[in-house]
Amino acid sequence: MKESDPNARKRTDPRPAYIELGDDTDGAFYVYRTTDETIHVVQDSQRVQKFVLNGRSVDEYVKFVRDEVEGCDWEDRRYVADDEDPFAALVDQTVDAPEVAA
Repeated sequence: MKESDPNARKRTDPRPAYIELGDDTDGAFYVYRTTDETIHVVQDSQRVQKFVLNGRSVDEYVKFVRDEVEGCDWEDRRYVADDEDPFAALVDQTVDAPEVAA
């Protein structure tokens, strides 16, 4: 008999399976996999890190990269942490976005 993974989400979860968190200043791309509550860091087309949230929140991880990782920050972030003003983050992303030619 196959045992179920206690970390796997139920199929009724309305979230997408993958949520893009953004890119850091070192050129790595972060994605949150909701099906097993893990964050995957990809750099140069290779997964360089898999972080199991293990009960922690995505917000905590985003804040950790923002505040605690020495010499690294978010360059192009698509996820707003719970301690930030979502409107201000949207304005920052809009101001930093490249212009599109008409």
